[in-house]
Amino acid sequence: MTPRTKISVAEAAKVADILRIDFEVVGFDLAQFHTGMTTELQHGTGDPDTNVTNDDLVATGKLALAHLNEIADYYTRLAAMEAEARDES
Repeated sequence: MTPRTKISVAEAAKVADILRIDFEVVGFDLAQFHTGMTTELQHGTGDPDTNVTNDDLVATGKLALAHLNEIADYYTRLAAMEAEARDES
């Protein structure tokens, strides 16, 4: 099986429905959730050492949700931090 590297916005929306995420209530939107799910694919089958989701979309969504519930712009901040680290190296 080829490791999954992309998730569509429609797939992210379906997972959000399954997880009963109400974007009117939570502090983040579908775009941030989609970014989170895409980012968390790194914890799928692409790397056996860090595979915790096995590319399962609901498990991937739960991982993204856990981060977003703590910090609503988690993935925006993560991208900025990673860019800064690349610039420093």
